[in-house]
Amino acid sequence: MSYRLDLTVISKNEQTSRFALTLHNLSDQPLDNWSLHFSMDRWIQADSLSNGQLHQLGSYCTLTPNRAEALNSNSHFYTEFTIGTKPFTLYDEGIPEAFLNIAGEDELIVPIPVEVTTINLDQPAVEHFTTPLPAAKSINLIPAPDSLTRLQGEFQLTQHAAITTPTEQATGSARWLQSELYRLLHEDIPVQEQGNITYQYHEDLTEGAYHLLIEPDHIWLQAGSSSGFVHATASLLQLIPTSPSHQVHAAYTLPMVEIQDQPHYSYRGMMLDCARHFHPVKRIKFLLDQLARYKFNTFHWHLTDDEGWRIEIDAFPELTNIGAWRGPNEAIKPQFTTISQRYGGYYSKQEVRELIDYANVRGITIIPEIDIPGHCRAAIKSLPDLLIDPDDHSKYLSIQGYPDNILSPALPGTYHFISKVLEEICELFPAPYIHIGGDEVPQGVWSDSKACQAMMTQHSYQDHRELQGHILRFAEEFLQAKGRRMMGWEEATLGNKLSKNALIFSWLSEEAGITCAKAGHDVIMQPAQYTYLDLAQGYSADEPGVDWAGKLPLDTVYSYQPFSALEHNDPAHQHILGIQTALWCELINSQSRFEFMLYPRLLAIAELCWSQPKKRNWKDFKARLHGQLKYLDKAGINYRHCEHPLTAKKNLNN
Repeated sequence: MSYRLDLTVISKNEQTSRFALTLHNLSDQPLDNWSLHFSMDRWIQADSLSNGQLHQLGSYCTLTPNRAEALNSNSHFYTEFTIGTKPFTLYDEGIPEAFLNIAGEDELIVPIPVEVTTINLDQPAVEHFTTPLPAAKSINLIPAPDSLTRLQGEFQLTQHAAITTPTEQATGSARWLQSELYRLLHEDIPVQEQGNITYQYHEDLTEGAYHLLIEPDHIWLQAGSSSGFVHATASLLQLIPTSPSHQVHAAYTLPMVEIQDQPHYSYRGMMLDCARHFHPVKRIKFLLDQLARYKFNTFHWHLTDDEGWRIEIDAFPELTNIGAWRGPNEAIKPQFTTISQRYGGYYSKQEVRELIDYANVRGITIIPEIDIPGHCRAAIKSLPDLLIDPDDHSKYLSIQGYPDNILSPALPGTYHFISKVLEEICELFPAPYIHIGGDEVPQGVWSDSKACQAMMTQHSYQDHRELQGHILRFAEEFLQAKGRRMMGWEEATLGNKLSKNALIFSWLSEEAGITCAKAGHDVIMQPAQYTYLDLAQGYSADEPGVDWAGKLPLDTVYSYQPFSALEHNDPAHQHILGIQTALWCELINSQSRFEFMLYPRLLAIAELCWSQPKKRNWKDFKARLHGQLKYLDKAGINYRHCEHPLTAKKNLNN
């Protein structure tokens, strides 16, 4: 590599850090009219540079020298700058990628590769965090069931197995079981009038509950709901060993057991951010397989944000023609990683339907999120004539560093856009819920807009947050007319315009969820400090991830107990519908890194969602997790090893 970039911490205190950046020209040619392009996930104070000029948009930074001076061969450019942040503790907080550009007569950027070295954090090494696991148990179900009785005897699962023609409620579960058994036995398992695997409808079993009985010559899966049959199937699949007991006859030996089980929370979810980095359909299907296996029932699909619009909308093809792509020469500039090339993607409506059907068979509801009125930069850049008010001169900066990512409540185009998008989303997704975001609208927005000021006067609004509430109330009423219930992040309640029917996700803190529940909203608990799986899993600098909400090792995840500070008879408890985990993907751009951040913490979340609190036992969970590792290995999942984390950290950027 002919060019190298170094970043070093040179001073730090509680909320400010000073950095030295050095660009080396290792080639035998001088660089003229150059600019350095790199990504940095924190906001650099541009006026703090000791040398050069910096422009930053989100995480995308462009640095130019003060004068059009050449960077001579075998020389370097040096500058210092300040970031108002707590001291960095992770290598991932440095610069992930950079390139050079030589200014020509046209404005087309032609990236020149730059090697980026690991940031020098100026801190002592920290030992890798480990979680020693006790010996695996004989049966290692996750989540822990209500009741499990080990019986005497075994069932031999072979290629001669057959599924009895299932009851209507079990049709999807039988399809799922067939597909999983094909992977094991390499033959199609028939569905016929009489088989040795039988789904039975029992109306006395409540929603989600099931009874599983394995006898020497028969497997019985009993439930009173489609979801119950899925959960029974999930437990059955976990009881199948990872390798056959007889290779020639492909026989798998299952223990005889009787299980009575039901979920603690009705909502057990995972949110995946596909806007920051695009995740292909194959990756999502594999994730849905694992979510079903561990008894999640909701996939919250974050489809739009500042950095990308990922779903086809017939009314506005520009959203995917423009908004699904970013790059140095695109309308949406690069962010995070893959900054030197055109990057992106989107899901066609046919792909969405395919995923909805795939999830439905596995008992999972897909809930789409279309984030408004903030996090809308991709949409605004795609539809400027519709979504930009040229007379709005408000100055603001979102928490992610954007000055132009908020919809205007005073533009008719805003409501036309929302109506058309939500109409198509409702037609496409059968879920009873639609998530509309509603988070992170910054101070200063709409403050220098004559139209917005007139709107406040017209409606007697006293606070700019009421304008946000105005937009969200429009969206809620639109969704209600379509028979859908609106979901939103906790900031959606700001402005006090939503009905109590709006379902709120608490992400900032546990206290925020309590506040919303006490105000009468049903809530899904998703506090970042316990559920955000993009947070680093340990304390050493080379742990992948971020730490804005702290580090999140496995034991911290498992320790979460929603509303534990409240008295057990506090009515606010009745408003908790469930728990959701989240994988935000600013830095997650590969299958291996995707899996490394999810597993094994996803299994801990599964138990929090499903099992009765009195059934949760950290030592017992660790033993069962140990028993699950053989499956993760066989499935090829690049999980973080509990005792030797470095052994699993391979190819995280591939």
